[in-house]
Amino acid sequence: MLALTSLILSASVSYGEEPVTPPMDHVAPVLTVNTISPQEIHLGRSATYQLQVRNVGNQAAEIVVVQVALPTDARLLNASPQPGTIEEGVARFNLGKIAPRQHREIRLELKPEKTGPIQLQARTSFATQNETQIQVRQAKLELECTAPIEIGHGSLVQYELTVSNNGDGTAEDVVITPTLPSETHIGESSTAPMTFPQLAPGESRVVHFSAKALTKKALDARFAARDSMDQLAETEWHTLITRPRLEIVVDGPSIRYLHRNGEYIVRVSNPGDAPTEHIDVEMAIPFGLKILGTSKQGLCSKEENLLCWKIPQLNPAEEVQWSVYTRAIEEGRQVPQAKAKSRGGLSAVDQFATDVVLRPQLFAAVINESGPVEVGEIATFTVAVTNHGTRHANHVVIRVNLPEGMQAEERDGLKVDGQQLQFAPINLAINQRQEVMFRATGHRQGEHIVRATYGNEASEMELAVEGEAFFYSDNRTYVAEQSQGSEPTRQVE
Repeated sequence: MLALTSLILSASVSYGEEPVTPPMDHVAPVLTVNTISPQEIHLGRSATYQLQVRNVGNQAAEIVVVQVALPTDARLLNASPQPGTIEEGVARFNLGKIAPRQHREIRLELKPEKTGPIQLQARTSFATQNETQIQVRQAKLELECTAPIEIGHGSLVQYELTVSNNGDGTAEDVVITPTLPSETHIGESSTAPMTFPQLAPGESRVVHFSAKALTKKALDARFAARDSMDQLAETEWHTLITRPRLEIVVDGPSIRYLHRNGEYIVRVSNPGDAPTEHIDVEMAIPFGLKILGTSKQGLCSKEENLLCWKIPQLNPAEEVQWSVYTRAIEEGRQVPQAKAKSRGGLSAVDQFATDVVLRPQLFAAVINESGPVEVGEIATFTVAVTNHGTRHANHVVIRVNLPEGMQAEERDGLKVDGQQLQFAPINLAINQRQEVMFRATGHRQGEHIVRATYGNEASEMELAVEGEAFFYSDNRTYVAEQSQGSEPTRQVE
């Protein structure tokens, strides 16, 4: 260890002569300061002053520092070595170590600013070596945390903190402080700081804190241990919070005709990242739909038109689906609704609206009753119309367009206007079929397309259907095209 000694020496001044060295009978470092300077200097010029610092003792002087009080009536132009600091007119020079019988020099270049004597004062300080030893001890805190890496939402998170003193000194007044999100606090005691009066070298203590896993995706906790000497040890813990979710979707037909069957698809899924268990599913079917059956076994209450199922467990990203079959028995909007609820309190609901409507649904066909017919002969056609809808079709109008080369016969209930034929309106009950008939003569050889259109007062547009007729002639005769009102002409080859 170094002991610091300060000496104030009045500098002896010589003018260009070596100083006299005192006898070497000292057992400790002894420093002398001698100043060498010119006898006089003219005002306005600079002069160099030399300070010689000698160790005339028999022990080295460690860390020698010389402080020179600069004169107030002279300006320092240069110094060698450069001073470490100059504060309030005192220049501080660090000369390091001076061994016995050695010296160091300081050169100062000064420029007087007024006439009169210039005086320098120097103070030296140094350290000496001795064998005194003091053992310095220090505590060293370390903090470790143990807690779940992953836990379900809403569960209790238990933190185990181990604070250790791995130093060689005693830690006093050790305080362990947790930092947890406010929504996870259970009570004041669960997050209150804990204090140990002392923690001896090598000693460890264990403390516990707890919190509720109520943050969205993760719970970040931080812990700090600090002692009376302001030593700090910190650690943190990241716990992933897993959370199941429950969703239910009902899909089905947006429109259904009365007395038609329909299929509804029920999908129950878990889009979360943790499993959910014991899911109860209920589906309320409106009384306008009759339950025919389901593809998944469950319970059915006919009095309430209610279906029930149980799902033991849904893992993350898992989906279960099944079908419900119904028949529309009442007109109007029918809205089946499905609900799902798990034992953990999760719930979901969805519904689907189906409009049950009454509407005629007409279907027609043009039927050639005669097959191939020789040119000039008559072909018989039937137009059959059926109502496959859920409502009577009133005032059904049927029209037929004949191609060129065919001529229709007049008959009761049929209006013929050139190639256009129109029948008297008819009425069709649900699932009723009616037929109208016409006859036409072919005057051109080949295949002819007959087009019929039909519709009723509830139709937004007319529908169309086509049939065909084939007229032929033998290879001995040909038939010229008949002009209106004339007889066909036959020519023998």
